[in-house]
Amino acid sequence: RWRGKGAGAGGATPPGAIGDISINDVHFAAIPGARPDPAGHGLTYIDHLTHNVHRGRMREWADFYSTLFNFREMRYFDIEGRLTGLKSKAMTSPCGKIRIPINESSDDKSQIAEYLDQYHGEGIQHIALGSADIYRSVVALRAAGVAFQDTPEAYYELIERRLPGHGEPLEALRRLRILIDGHSAAESDAGRELLLQIFTQTAVGPIFFEIIERKGDQGFGEGNFRALFESIELDQIRRGVLQEAPAKDKNNA
Repeated sequence: RWRGKGAGAGGATPPGAIGDISINDVHFAAIPGARPDPAGHGLTYIDHLTHNVHRGRMREWADFYSTLFNFREMRYFDIEGRLTGLKSKAMTSPCGKIRIPINESSDDKSQIAEYLDQYHGEGIQHIALGSADIYRSVVALRAAGVAFQDTPEAYYELIERRLPGHGEPLEALRRLRILIDGHSAAESDAGRELLLQIFTQTAVGPIFFEIIERKGDQGFGEGNFRALFESIELDQIRRGVLQEAPAKDKNNA
């Protein structure tokens, strides 16, 4: 915003002075009743972008980011859900501010394959938005009508065993369906390092959003990948994209 010059007594703008304007004042007309600076929901930065690619192309895209932008690999995952799987290579910029996990499918029916079909090619699967208070952000976003992915109830029953001494309000995590990952104080010499995250349902075509709060952990919720993967598989089963595998006959096992 340009503060201008020549403001007179009491803030009055004399003839010929530019005054307090922005480029938006020149090119856009305000909607009656709209606030110029609407209250947000605590989302203050882009944490990372996740890039879905065709099977066998992950290395090629990693080389692309490395050669053109000097990115480096920071993590590698190989995740198997109940019915499908994915591989992911997380790349980061030299400054560490830009992070792009690259995902490729392990089969033709996974969420990655479905995305590629709906998007008609490779592209950004989801955008992660950072919050300093994920509980408040999720409450506000739900009230605004944002729909989030569900998480299996069993996930919350295992949190205390998986992350003893995590220190987060378990009932709030369960009620809001927020995921938690990282290392508790009992597990790490560096002390408690946590990551809280939740994923929306698809919002722009096959693209969805992630809400994330980092409390020391700089990963991508590797411990939550399986829980997320299985929750998306459940959604695919409900929509008829996947079929539940039949139970094995004990007599033929």
